[in-house]
Amino acid sequence: MKKYFLIIFLPINTFAQIVITNGLSFLYKSTPNSQIVGQIKLKNIGKRPETFTSSKWNIMFVCGDNGFFSDTQTHDRSINDWLEFDVDEKTLSPKEEFNLIFRINIPEDAAGTYWGAVMVEPGEPIISADKEIKVQNKARYAVQIIADIGSFESPTLAYKNVTLTKSNTNVRTVKVELENIGFFAIPVKVQLEVYDSRGTKIQVIKAESKRIYPSRCNTYDIEVKNLPPGKYDGVIMSDTGKKIFGSNVSILIE
Repeated sequence: MKKYFLIIFLPINTFAQIVITNGLSFLYKSTPNSQIVGQIKLKNIGKRPETFTSSKWNIMFVCGDNGFFSDTQTHDRSINDWLEFDVDEKTLSPKEEFNLIFRINIPEDAAGTYWGAVMVEPGEPIISADKEIKVQNKARYAVQIIADIGSFESPTLAYKNVTLTKSNTNVRTVKVELENIGFFAIPVKVQLEVYDSRGTKIQVIKAESKRIYPSRCNTYDIEVKNLPPGKYDGVIMSDTGKKIFGSNVSILIE
């Protein structure tokens, strides 16, 4: 089983001549029994010919763990069985541009959000030697493809887990794990409102917005600092843009 945790992997001292020029994530909206046509724009910016290969990978999300890429595992909302390329290997001349066309053939019973990734690997491995140690590096681009099929239905969010950890004397980290109870992926903004013993709001701390996929989870870390010793009440607000879901947490600064 192979796992890759980064969307782009570019090892130190590795230079890929072939680059992607139109982004690493594509979101499409479509209907059942239809076809989506997209393209990944490639360019050889080097001075010699270089070959790339393309392959289909899955992006796995597991509640309580980090997401990862896999070429051996699948899931119930993988887009990869519907995905096809015009070519899976091609050599580009110096300065040549090429559109890697892909098609997604959507079945008639599809509904909700589906996703996958196209792994584009340019060039041959670069081998560097340091005394008797040889290191083989290779650039790899993971292009995420997301498809929303049918009429959008705003999902419900469930608080899977809320924990409070102590980083140092005056810093606490609220870790919020949210689960998407629905059929469509949605970006979620999470913030923590902190209240003192008199009920006065004294801080509003925003976490990085993240997308949560159907029946999957995502975790938000909120750092609470610059508070004097005491007990505080926290209100967590998770905003989908359609609905807001709340939860409470107690924060003790000793």
